Amino acid sequence: MKSKKIKLISKTLLVVCILSFFSCKKKDSLVTTPSTPMGTIAFHLHTNIDTTEADSGVVVMDHVSSKKFQLNVAQFYISGIIAYKTDGTAEPISNAYILKNISQEEYIIGQVPAGNYSKISFNVGIDAATNVTNPSSHIGVLGTQNPAMWFGNTTQGYIFMNVQGYADTTTTHTGNANQPFVYQLGGNAELKTINMPVIANSLVVTASNTNALPAEFHIICDYGILLNNVNFKTNNAIATPFNSDSTTVKQISNNIANMFRYEI
Repeated sequence: MKSKKIKLISKTLLVVCILSFFSCKKKDSLVTTPSTPMGTIAFHLHTNIDTTEADSGVVVMDHVSSKKFQLNVAQFYISGIIAYKTDGTAEPISNAYILKNISQEEYIIGQVPAGNYSKISFNVGIDAATNVTNPSSHIGVLGTQNPAMWFGNTTQGYIFMNVQGYADTTTTHTGNANQPFVYQLGGNAELKTINMPVIANSLVVTASNTNALPAEFHIICDYGILLNNVNFKTNNAIATPFNSDSTTVKQISNNIANMFRYEI
């Protein structure tokens, strides 16, 4: 009788151990790796002519090019954004598209791992895959815009850079800004990558669950530099974005990389 009790106790203990083992394994399988704390970064983009804010209709003298002009439309697309941590780690922000216009300054870019960031890069224009799509198939900044930021067909695609205004074309630059100009650039060949330098003080991106404000890269978009060497009187419009032999297209396109600088 005693032997049967011992066997029963042994079997019971074995079952308990087995159940305990599988119970522990089940608990272990439920343990998840903590998610990476994420924070929000943003652009704070100024529309300038030289050192002056160029709100719509304001006539500004650009002392670098000795030109006097005003901007009525100043728009361009930003895509392909990559933020860089202070240790050099690249953090791409996928599917982030921004349409910078003349008056708006703040633009939310997206989420990146919390930490310290020292620089950012981006493209002026739209990636080739998206550039062949119709704005009617999109919402937001890739959708239909006013003024239009699309050349009207999927062969030409989106207008990457759209600059319109009036210029003073008198020799002494003491006249009225009454010469209209329209410059619209696009086409995959005109996609420009902007690699901003390392900022003086790193940008601290704080985890969003602390209700932190977005960390902002403050950048000046200088249209004085963009339109440097462009003759408003003789070359005041671009007829096609794909005329690669156009002197005006080359001048503006080559100036894009230099029109951005951090706000000090």
